[in-house]
Amino acid sequence: MLQNTNVKEWKPTKRQEDFLSIPDTVFEALYGGAAGGGKSETLLLLPIIREFYKSSDFKGLILRRTYPELERELIIRSAEYYPQTGAQYNESKKRWHWPAYGSYLQFGYAEHEKDVRNYDTAEYNYIAFDELTSFTEFQYKYLAYSRCRSKADSGLPAIVRNGTNPGNVGHGFVRAHFVEPAPLGYVIIKTKFSDDRVVSRIYIPAKATDNPHIDPNYIVRLQMLPEAERRAKLDGDWWTFTGQVFDDWRIQPFSDEPPNAQHVIPAFNIPDFWPRVLSIDWGFAALLWAGFAAISPERRIYLYREYACKKTKISTWATDIGNLVRLDGKERFVDVVLDPSAWHQRGDEFTISEQFGQYSGLVARKADNDRLGGKTLMQECLRWRSKPTIKTLPKEEFSMEYAEQLRRNKGTAAYEVYVRQYLPEKVEPNIPILQVFEECKEFIRAIPLCVYNDPTKKSGEHNPEDVAEFDGDDPYDGGRYLLKATMRYLDSAGPESKRREEIAQVCAKAQQADDLTSFYMQMSSLEARRKVARHIPRRSRRHVRNRFRRQ
Repeated sequence: MLQNTNVKEWKPTKRQEDFLSIPDTVFEALYGGAAGGGKSETLLLLPIIREFYKSSDFKGLILRRTYPELERELIIRSAEYYPQTGAQYNESKKRWHWPAYGSYLQFGYAEHEKDVRNYDTAEYNYIAFDELTSFTEFQYKYLAYSRCRSKADSGLPAIVRNGTNPGNVGHGFVRAHFVEPAPLGYVIIKTKFSDDRVVSRIYIPAKATDNPHIDPNYIVRLQMLPEAERRAKLDGDWWTFTGQVFDDWRIQPFSDEPPNAQHVIPAFNIPDFWPRVLSIDWGFAALLWAGFAAISPERRIYLYREYACKKTKISTWATDIGNLVRLDGKERFVDVVLDPSAWHQRGDEFTISEQFGQYSGLVARKADNDRLGGKTLMQECLRWRSKPTIKTLPKEEFSMEYAEQLRRNKGTAAYEVYVRQYLPEKVEPNIPILQVFEECKEFIRAIPLCVYNDPTKKSGEHNPEDVAEFDGDDPYDGGRYLLKATMRYLDSAGPESKRREEIAQVCAKAQQADDLTSFYMQMSSLEARRKVARHIPRRSRRHVRNRFRRQ
């Protein structure tokens, strides 16, 4: 029998007190963030502090994802406190029982998705998930919403209380459900249903430094962790964690990072002559996502619009997308790509790709579905740190006399090669390559939730270098299609890309000088030289003329 005769006192911290005092009218609560905040003990002791166990109707359930986690943590900790209240532990049933009151608290686990069905015949007044992010959204909502209830005459509340750190498989839904509505916490969020029922929830943030009883050396060790893990474990940062595929992703720079460490930017008017690309990851039950990107003359990619819907007929979404393309100007779209599965025969008269063409008026090609290549490309496009360079300087000091001698005897090319050896490395321009307008909410939500496949799975089924599939990953899939398409265009554009860069330079110089006459002269010269007068001039002129008028 599991008993601990040592008397142990427990005094809650300020944050723990705040969590324990959440009104019973708040159905769900999360005590989360950094390590060392005392989350597990708070969940264990809540039924004791609130004296729920003194009611014969009390039935509690505390869960971890696997049984070994229960054994090495929660069950051992409970033995330090529960016997002092008269509780007895039943080893076979894995629960504490209070003979004096007839109440009990059960330890449970749900290693597999289907394991939540093991609790179908039970009802609990108090359900607690320790390390909630280790559970899936389905597991949490199934147990919380179907198994937590209380008898009307018992005087006991029906509440769900949770503790966790950022990261793991459930990070996305936990952050969206508890943290994103009020990132600083302490705000009761209410969800109203069609029958006028209201279900409320709250988030209480926790940091390791909130706990005055914690070992100071533990704080020091947390500070020595890699950046992502340190931010999660020490600061309780929900926007970066170990295991993220795209750990360079930034909505805005952290305090110790340069201004270019940012991917989400305010919208601006995109010049008419920038080429545009459309990518579509189609779905019906899953999210359909379409991304619209523009390519600047500096080879930067701007995701400026997204279209998303669920359970929408192709006649609707294809028509909508076609109208958006025509709104932007159909001739400016240099590529349209569609999820390769849209070409599969599904028993209908026409494939998805054929129906898309009929309703949108667009011709799409199969997107490049190279998963690993697409992931690597997105990592490169999100990179905001310059690549490290290794430059070996000549042993001899620079000699202007020798440089001029090279110019006279061997020409300008030899002169430039010699001089270039002594020039400092140029700072890498235009990073990050990918910039995202603030309006693209689905893409902004999905990218930081991408994690690697479980490395313990067979590589043939789940390559550990690939992104693990998850509900809501459609913007990521559409995004990698989009980046592949833009790079394909840039690699093949050649003279066309150069011409657009020259037009951009003429526009910028004319605007800076506030000289419309000079702009017309330079543009006419450029167009005559390139013999492309029929392609660009009117839109380019209109773009600059309108910008002058706004000044």
